[in-house]
Amino acid sequence: MPPETLYDALGVARDARHADIVRAYDRLCAEIHKDSSPPDPRREARIREAFEALSDEGSRAAYDEILAFDAAASKRKRVVAIAGIATAAAVVATGAWLYLRRDSSQEKAGLAVMEFHAEVVNSVGRVQSIDISGKATPTGLAFTVAKGFMATTCEGLSPGSQLVVTIGTRPVPARIAMADEALGLCKLAVDGAGSWPLRVGSSQPRAGDKVYAVDVNTTGDAVLVEGAVKRVTAVAPAVYVEASVPVAAGMGGRPLLDRHGRVVAVATARQPGAPARHVFLPPGWGAESPPPAPAAAPSPAEPSPSQPDEAARPAASNDPVQRRAEEIARKLRPPPTVPDDL
Repeated sequence: MPPETLYDALGVARDARHADIVRAYDRLCAEIHKDSSPPDPRREARIREAFEALSDEGSRAAYDEILAFDAAASKRKRVVAIAGIATAAAVVATGAWLYLRRDSSQEKAGLAVMEFHAEVVNSVGRVQSIDISGKATPTGLAFTVAKGFMATTCEGLSPGSQLVVTIGTRPVPARIAMADEALGLCKLAVDGAGSWPLRVGSSQPRAGDKVYAVDVNTTGDAVLVEGAVKRVTAVAPAVYVEASVPVAAGMGGRPLLDRHGRVVAVATARQPGAPARHVFLPPGWGAESPPPAPAAAPSPAEPSPSQPDEAARPAASNDPVQRRAEEIARKLRPPPTVPDDL
């Protein structure tokens, strides 16, 4: 509260006339000298001081100048104080905004990683090749690219062996549906699995992009390892991505996700002495292949014993990738069942 002025002591306004000041002083003196009023020497002295200063024009003018100076000084102090409070509030608000923004970004990043993990849990598994003796050899990882189909590296898929993909703790038989020699990737048909396809990215990653490598631990659980793209190199006919996340032996076929959870590259099988890298997965690579065209009906005419039936023999494909897939499929076809009585 501002200090009491002489005008306040008399109960008059700053612009009161001389007659108003006199009447106010007479009224207050009458109140003070009433028999019922308790004595108040301090108030009486204050009223007398106010009347002596304000009833004289010279002393009143000097007093008004003092009041004006004090009011200006008080106003300046208030302005400085308000400015200081506003600056402090702005600093605090800016700090809080930055802090909350940082926490919000970290929270969003954490939520994104949790969403990625929920997607890959049922989409990534370990691949094993089982030979005729029953020996199981790990060949790498596989991930779902379409319903009923998973992608993995072709390295380690030996002819005559049976393939098994273990998703979590559930083993599922698999077979090669397509082999892409240019990328070194094979597409597996996995019966009864692959119902959660991972999205495939639409563009190549760039150096510095954040990525997440999907690994599978010893208990079969999928885990995400954060890293960054170091460099992207085009070596025809493929594009290779080098990331800060190392590729351990037996991790060929491991998907590399971008910050949106889309597959951008696949780890190649690491050979002794060879650098660990990932091959870029082109958009649409995981689309389901169209069903094969129906074979032409055989001619009713009996073929000549001396000439083979060329119409009944399937025509060779002109696509080298398709020829390679057919060759691998023939090699992996199980032998015919032999009757027990032979």
